[in-house]
Amino acid sequence: MAYETIRYEAAEEIATVTLDRPAKMNAYTTQMGVEIAEAMLRADADGDVRVIVMTGAGDRAFCAGADMGMFARDIKSREGGAADDKPREAKDSETSQQRRAGVGLPFIMRNLSKPTIAAINGFALGVGCTMTLLFDVRIASDNAKMGVIFPRVGLMSELGSSYLMPRLIGLSRTAEMMLTGRQYTAQECLAMGLVSRVAPQGGLVAATKELAGEMLQCSPTSLAYTRKAIYSGLDGTLETAMAFEGFALEKCYVSPEHKEYVTAFLAKRKPDFRGLKRR
Repeated sequence: MAYETIRYEAAEEIATVTLDRPAKMNAYTTQMGVEIAEAMLRADADGDVRVIVMTGAGDRAFCAGADMGMFARDIKSREGGAADDKPREAKDSETSQQRRAGVGLPFIMRNLSKPTIAAINGFALGVGCTMTLLFDVRIASDNAKMGVIFPRVGLMSELGSSYLMPRLIGLSRTAEMMLTGRQYTAQECLAMGLVSRVAPQGGLVAATKELAGEMLQCSPTSLAYTRKAIYSGLDGTLETAMAFEGFALEKCYVSPEHKEYVTAFLAKRKPDFRGLKRR
C-alpha cells in the first residue's frame, strides 16, 4: 500500500509510523485512519519488527484532531450539497470507509502481538488524543497538550475511549476531561497517569528509543502473552487471569527464548532473541 498521509519505517527491530501532514498539524482524515490500520497490521506481520512506535511529523503536533474540511464535506454531502467534484457514490464510500477504520482500529490494536508506544510531540487533541489510548505506553514531550475536545465541536469521544480512559485514569478525571473539552499540559497528563513519561521537546525521540530498547531486551513470546493477559484482565476475574497466566507460562517455558536466556545466563553472556523461531 502506498501511503499518502503517513510514513512507515522499519529499522533495528522498531517500526515507526509517522502521521505526516505537518502543514495541517497532522490532522486526521479518512485516508489516514485506513493507513494507520494497515501500517499496524503490516508491522505486526513483519518478523523483523518487535516494537511499534507512532508519532507525528514536526514538533507542533502529534495530531491536532480531525481535519475540519472532512467534516465540512460530510455536512454538505448529508445536506445534498456538493463540496467538491466527487460523485455522490464516492462520497458515500468515503464516509463508510472512515467508519470502518474507526471501528476496526481499536480491535486491531488490542490484538497486536507486539508492544506499542505513542510518542506524543505537541498537540494531541480529539481523535489525536483518543487514538493514543490504544497504545500500550504513552510518552509526551514537555510541550505536549492533550484534550478530549469533542464536546466543544458538537461531537463525542470515540475509538473506545469512554471504555479505556476511565480504566487508565479513573472515572472522575475522565469525566472532567470529557465534559469540559479542556486541554491539559504534559505534566498534568503525567500526574493523572495519562502518560507514563515526559521528555524534553528535543529528547522525545531518544526517550522513545530508550524505552523501545528495553522492550527489545525481552522475549517476544513473553511480551505477546503479557499484552494479552493485561488487556484480558480489564474485564476478567482473578480466576480467569490466573488460568490464562498458567496457560501462557507453559508456552513460555517451552519457548526458544526461555531456553536462550537460561543458556546465556549460564554462559555469562547477554541473551540474543533475534532470529529465534517462535512457537
